[in-house]
Amino acid sequence: MNLNDALALIASFSKKSSEVLTADENMLVDGKSLSTSLSEGSRKGLPVELIQYIDGVSPVEGLSLEGVGHPVELIKSADLAWQPKMFAELSAELPKWQDDWFLIAHEGGDPIIVKTSEQGENSPVYSAMQGMGDWEFALIADSIGQFLVCICAIQHALNFPGLGQPLDEDFNLAPAAANWLFPFLRQHANAHYDEWASVFENYL
Repeated sequence: MNLNDALALIASFSKKSSEVLTADENMLVDGKSLSTSLSEGSRKGLPVELIQYIDGVSPVEGLSLEGVGHPVELIKSADLAWQPKMFAELSAELPKWQDDWFLIAHEGGDPIIVKTSEQGENSPVYSAMQGMGDWEFALIADSIGQFLVCICAIQHALNFPGLGQPLDEDFNLAPAAANWLFPFLRQHANAHYDEWASVFENYL
């Protein structure tokens, strides 16, 4: 799923998230696009979809997307960097942050990255838990577009129109929201359905 298709899909159910993600305030550094500045500063190339995300989608003020547990925080444009500040002081506790890991978001401090060494048309997205003593990244989406669609869909389900309480004490998603979310994720998360839906007890 490419970014344009993803943004159109998100706009079909979440106007608020779509407006933030399609803000036309492109950040410039010395008159250059942010992606160009990042590439020139490091002399490392960025994959195509990541360039599109940085220059056209990455929210200027960041974006917090509600999840089950911690929200997913999309990094604001000005904080995108090869060496993320939030992990700069962890080098004594964790293995070195690898040169091709590019942080685009985090969930409760757990990093969500794109590997810039993967130079295909789409950029797979990975997440890891920082408290495990090592970086063990797991694939959660086949593209940045698919990642955005899935997390925006979960936020929508947790704020589903007409529902006062979307979750019960056992983390079952309310029927109206479940009837929308689970088929949606089966269609658009594809092989990553369990990764996204299993936060809800009634996802099967």
